[in-house]
Amino acid sequence: MILLDYNSLLIALGFCSAGLGITFFVSWLVSQTDRVLITWGIGAWFIVVSVLSYSAFVHQFSPIGGAFGFAMLLIGIVIFWGAARQFSTGAVPLQKMALIAVSTIALTSTPMLLGYDGICYIVFNVIVGAIFFSIAWEYGRSHADAPLLIRTISGLYVVTGLSFLVCAVPLLSERSWIMQHAPINWAESINMIVSLTAIAGIGALSLALNQARVARRHERAAEVDPLTGLFNRRALVSRNADRQASIVVVVFDIDHFKEVNDIHGHHTGDAVLQ
Repeated sequence: MILLDYNSLLIALGFCSAGLGITFFVSWLVSQTDRVLITWGIGAWFIVVSVLSYSAFVHQFSPIGGAFGFAMLLIGIVIFWGAARQFSTGAVPLQKMALIAVSTIALTSTPMLLGYDGICYIVFNVIVGAIFFSIAWEYGRSHADAPLLIRTISGLYVVTGLSFLVCAVPLLSERSWIMQHAPINWAESINMIVSLTAIAGIGALSLALNQARVARRHERAAEVDPLTGLFNRRALVSRNADRQASIVVVVFDIDHFKEVNDIHGHHTGDAVLQ
């Protein structure tokens, strides 16, 4: 039984992904220091291309069209994986992303182009599910300042990954190795509904998570001395306002410190203070 019209779900998923991509790009234009936003935006637009390609593939079966649509979706999801790693480490793992994308595209495109499209669908769904689980793991291990947001985003990625794994179940049970058409069944409809819900939720939560990190960055800049990394007066007062115990402050008075700067330069003086 098909829960909802499959084509309508595809169109809705495409529009949702496009809106998400625009939102990420506009947010990046406002704050270009947060580069993870543009990584998210690029991944969203690859998903838009994949949805459009797969929609054409559903209407008219074509091994090349199917392989292209799957490749675009794999690239988009791999970019989201790279964004998760970028969020936790600050660097985009371009080499690993390229390796994952090339290997997964080869694994899915080969059976499709050889005529075993059913095997391609099974392999594709298993791979996508595994990548979504990996994205959830990347967010789960990041040291973020908003644990509830992190857990929710990770949960959405896990649920989405499970929905792709479910799509392989009917094909495996029916031993559908050669189909010559796109699979449309109850599992595919569930996957579309879950994906549509998840991409909207993940987009909104990702923006909230990035905003929480920006707010924490500003808070730290206002409380910490940039040279020594020590708390300033504002931080000491705000962090001890509710405590009944006394606050102990240690003050160092370094005699003739100006001579260090005059003789060795301010960079050496900063190093001494640190």
